[in-house]
Amino acid sequence: MAARKVLYLEDNPLDAQMAGNALQRLGVMVDLHVVETADDYRGALAREAYDLVISDSGVPGCEGHESLWLAQQIQPGVPFLYFSGHADQLAAEAGLDAGAKDFIDKRDLWRLKHTARMLLERPDSNSDTALLHDYSRRQAQLILAVKQLGRARCLDDIAHVVRTVTRELVLADGATFVLREGDQCYYLAEDAISPLWQGRRFPISACVSGWAMQHKQQVVIPDIYLDDRVPHAAYRPTFVKSMVMTPVRQTDPIAAIGTYWAQPCLPSHDELALLQDLADSVALALENVSSYDSLQQRLNTRADQLRAVNHELEAFSYSLSHDLRAPLRAINGFGNILLEDHLQSLSPDGRHYLLRICAEAARMNDQIDDLHKLFLLSSQPMRRSTVNLSLMAGGVMGRLRQHDGRRTAAVSIAPNLTVSADHGLLMIALEHLLGNAWKYTSRSPGAVIEVGVQPSAHGDEVFYVRDNGVGFDSSRADKLFSPFQRYHTDREFNGTGIGLAMAQRIIHLHGGRIWAESAEGEGACFYFTLPVAD
Repeated sequence: MAARKVLYLEDNPLDAQMAGNALQRLGVMVDLHVVETADDYRGALAREAYDLVISDSGVPGCEGHESLWLAQQIQPGVPFLYFSGHADQLAAEAGLDAGAKDFIDKRDLWRLKHTARMLLERPDSNSDTALLHDYSRRQAQLILAVKQLGRARCLDDIAHVVRTVTRELVLADGATFVLREGDQCYYLAEDAISPLWQGRRFPISACVSGWAMQHKQQVVIPDIYLDDRVPHAAYRPTFVKSMVMTPVRQTDPIAAIGTYWAQPCLPSHDELALLQDLADSVALALENVSSYDSLQQRLNTRADQLRAVNHELEAFSYSLSHDLRAPLRAINGFGNILLEDHLQSLSPDGRHYLLRICAEAARMNDQIDDLHKLFLLSSQPMRRSTVNLSLMAGGVMGRLRQHDGRRTAAVSIAPNLTVSADHGLLMIALEHLLGNAWKYTSRSPGAVIEVGVQPSAHGDEVFYVRDNGVGFDSSRADKLFSPFQRYHTDREFNGTGIGLAMAQRIIHLHGGRIWAESAEGEGACFYFTLPVAD
């Protein structure tokens, strides 16, 4: 919408500044032209058409009704307002009789804003264009309000929309948002030309908002002093002359929206419908906020439960690393004493049992170490960086060869495999995946281990570690990544059964997936993805 042009004749700079500030806050785009002399005033009227003319009543050269007469002669039909510091009753009546729309005292800036907005937003013309413009403006404001209410997540959000939209929707001088609290009406928020009742509570039987909610209907009161439902004593200190109270949620009202005018006003049918549409949208927003609060409460409860579970896991992890190790250290210690000092005095069966006890104690110690590491993975912070997976895999394989120099295997690592990952965590995962391939190809003649990448059906990269070792039965693959799930005995291949669970946890922490394909006697292939972090 183009700015509305306003001409203002005022020879007092301070008065011009105050009035100008008020006019710029109408909620209407205003292009304000201020002139100080009668000659400048005549020239401005001759050069450009205006939507509104405002004049002081006592500018030299335009005394009395000269400024009004000039506006009527040069731009017939332009709305004209007197804004005077000497607004006595006789002068005001004379100005109105001469054709001015209003004669306003300079102390009443709120009246200037109200009347100027009415004239700029409600043109005298009843043309189809003017009516269509007014209808489009109101509908656009309502649509914007509905969108804002749809995004509301708390009661304050809803109150903000009601407070800022309602007045502009029907060009009112005040608006309030009233909540029903049992048998009380709580005036939660307001926007008005002077204070009303924000923050106060009244009995539901003693105010119009309560009547509207109790009777489930919109209340229209053109003159508050002619309606018995209005508590006149509460309204006398206010500017209110006319009002509309609209219930929120007509079947079982939980709130109301009050709209007030400083001059006698009878809103049109369309305006009343707009207020009801706004109230219906507020009702839906209140229900959404209630649902959101309920969901938030459930989420908070769930978060508390998860914190409790994590606390228990931390306690369990502490028990693993401290409490369970104490008796295990005793078993290892006394077992080693027996081995060193009393082994020869034991029978063959006794020596066999003692060696088994020491071996199982050592195995249990390794399992506790690995399980503790698995618990710690979830609490370790992620620090992503660009990682060369090829160099990392080469380093892991080099260490495996140094640890077991008698082993030979053909190793193929695709060059320049780069990923976005936590370097330390990815190293642990790769050590377990390549360690498994190295272990389960130890009895395969012509062992082959391969690290590479291939595209997936979704277009992302899928990395893999493939070997030609003993493999496993793919029908049992669902338990492959569970802790302590092993397909081979310690006599066949030693291990704790934690490695693949740790690898899966690390890949999941990166937001990726890991799975395996295999057949007994035909090797295995482990696939994983490492998405780039957002």
